[in-house]
Amino acid sequence: MEETTVVIVGAGPSGLALGALLGRMNVKTIILEKDTEVCEDPRGIVVNGDAVRISYQIGIGEGLTKRIGKDISVLNFHRGNFRQSPFMTFDIRDGAKHLIRTSWLVGADGKRGVVRKKFLEPEGVRQVEGEWTYVGTWVAANLKITTPTPESHPEFPLWKLGYTPQQVHDTFWPTGFYFCNDDKRPQVSGRFGPAGSGFWRHEYSVEPEDNLDDVQGHLWKIFGSWMIIPGSKLSRTLAKTVVEFPRDCIDVIRCRPFTFTVKVVNKWFVRNTMLIGDAAHVFPPFGRQGIACRIRDAQSLAWRLAMMSTISVLTTTRERILEGWSQERRHAWKGAMNATRLNGSIVNMWSFFGGLLYRIVMRLVWQFPILARLRTHRAFRDKLAFTHKTCPDGFFLDGAGVGGRKVAQIRVRKQGQAPILSDSAFLRNLSHLSLLVFVRRDSPAVEHAQIAEILKVADLPRDMLTMEDVTLYFIDGSSSETSTARPEPGLEAYYPCTTEELAGEGITPIKGYHHTSVEDRYGSSAKFVLVRPDFIVHSVASSGEELLANLGKTGEYFR
Repeated sequence: MEETTVVIVGAGPSGLALGALLGRMNVKTIILEKDTEVCEDPRGIVVNGDAVRISYQIGIGEGLTKRIGKDISVLNFHRGNFRQSPFMTFDIRDGAKHLIRTSWLVGADGKRGVVRKKFLEPEGVRQVEGEWTYVGTWVAANLKITTPTPESHPEFPLWKLGYTPQQVHDTFWPTGFYFCNDDKRPQVSGRFGPAGSGFWRHEYSVEPEDNLDDVQGHLWKIFGSWMIIPGSKLSRTLAKTVVEFPRDCIDVIRCRPFTFTVKVVNKWFVRNTMLIGDAAHVFPPFGRQGIACRIRDAQSLAWRLAMMSTISVLTTTRERILEGWSQERRHAWKGAMNATRLNGSIVNMWSFFGGLLYRIVMRLVWQFPILARLRTHRAFRDKLAFTHKTCPDGFFLDGAGVGGRKVAQIRVRKQGQAPILSDSAFLRNLSHLSLLVFVRRDSPAVEHAQIAEILKVADLPRDMLTMEDVTLYFIDGSSSETSTARPEPGLEAYYPCTTEELAGEGITPIKGYHHTSVEDRYGSSAKFVLVRPDFIVHSVASSGEELLANLGKTGEYFR
């Protein structure tokens, strides 16, 4: 019999993310997956928000946009239209059994998965409807576009206008993602995959009168008109004609209907068995929240499993920790569900006058740059925050402790070294807590011995927080090259990178980047910031005494 610490059932986004994170935390893990090939059905294609940030913890961040995807620079709302082979396989089809003993079982095997159906439903666990009820069927199609050329399609009319093959491609298959609505049905369309790959996703709702006996034929009936552009929109010389993209340059890779609903489990765990991803919750695709929410499930569970496996918690402690995890995940799911509902209300707006009024208001807003920026900031700002009102058993101190929100991510550097992402600098051990110490120009020096004494007195469970997890962060308003403050020997020390520093390194920061974002979230007296491995701040203290009190509450939580 093989023994392991964690067994994960399901090798989808949440299962693989959890397995990868646990592996980086040195937790022995086995992933069980019944399928030996990559699923080619049209599934989620957007990774957003925290999922991108978490991908760097997993170790695939740089490859996310360079090898398997690209940035979606623009979201558009419209009226009208627009593999790696497995390294090991167990063949047990002859009825052989492989026995595994594990401390923890995680179901990441989808909405019809065996873990919930066979192990947890007899315990009363069910997927139930949330606050928003939605049931709908959509057709999703993955297309592969080949760009025509003058040699392959000499009669194509745009060559006479001087169009290049790339210009033709961009005219019919523009960059960005498009949420479209008309009187008949909502549709969603856009590029996906690496830049230049030619992949395109099109989705549309299925209405009662639709006949899906021939799904691909129905796709062309709906989507075909999107490939026709009135010639007058391209040139006066093409007036009274239409230009159609060559049908033989469009390959339908997969096309099938999916039924979507909104559900979440009434309980996320029973004893040592937990659910994440679609096994715990399902969404419609409007908000593009599915993959991100699954990966967040995995990250928030991984470090808890690692800690509980190390410190051998009591049953009552395990229940408290997992109850806090499930409360936080349900709160985060609710936020993702609300984002999905908002997007869905726009895409699925059937009222002609309601839709007309909404479009008029939005067009007016976008006429004023300051209003457009405010609207964009409100739509995309990080809204996730935990409180003990929403998550009474969560692992954070809100109120005066200022916990429950994420620490900002910027680029930082050691003196004389290249910039790196602050998560890599601050959260160096993914199975430990991290302590960030703010060092200001006029503040007293922070000594290694002082912090070591606080940690010794706090007497936290083994390996939860060590001196190797402490980082000095110099926020005196100057760059790493001009700062007068110097790090304490024996402690890691980093400085924020200004936009000017990054430009000098050939790095273009994201829009809205500011090198003071980390400290701006806290008061001017903040000195010690205790951070969880999932970016959530546990607590903030302005003195050694407050830090010791916060660490005391941390120890109580895990005992």
